[in-house]
Amino acid sequence: MVRISKLTDYGVVIMAFMAGEPLRLFQAKEIAEHTAIAQPTVSKLLKKLTKSKLLHSVRGTHGGYILAAEPKEISIAMLVNALEGPIAITECSLGHDYCATAPSCSIKVPWLRINQAITNALQSVKLNDLIKVGQLEPIGHRNQRIEVHHVQH
Repeated sequence: MVRISKLTDYGVVIMAFMAGEPLRLFQAKEIAEHTAIAQPTVSKLLKKLTKSKLLHSVRGTHGGYILAAEPKEISIAMLVNALEGPIAITECSLGHDYCATAPSCSIKVPWLRINQAITNALQSVKLNDLIKVGQLEPIGHRNQRIEVHHVQH
């Protein structure tokens, strides 16, 4: 299963919260209270996002954190890359050839295409998309009702 970590999920929640008022300084305590994420976790993520240049940090008693760019310029791919590392569903997607079958691999190119499709999808969703509707609509299904059927095994 391809899945982002809980920390990355929390990082997106934090950034979406901050994107609601993109020109405002936020303190870790305030973010923790509004997002219901533990303050140590919020602080850890704020430091990582600052190190990745997605946030600016202002020191002092009236300091805090502020978005480094407008919400429309920050993609989910940027957040995933900052918190998880490069987007890659296989080792060869990173350009590594650790696999013993790499020289004769017949599925490397399809995996690279799949990885690029995932990257493109994450690049197409911006922070301002998260705050416009409160949650994302399924891509490709806008204005359509989606039914989910659970299958029992």
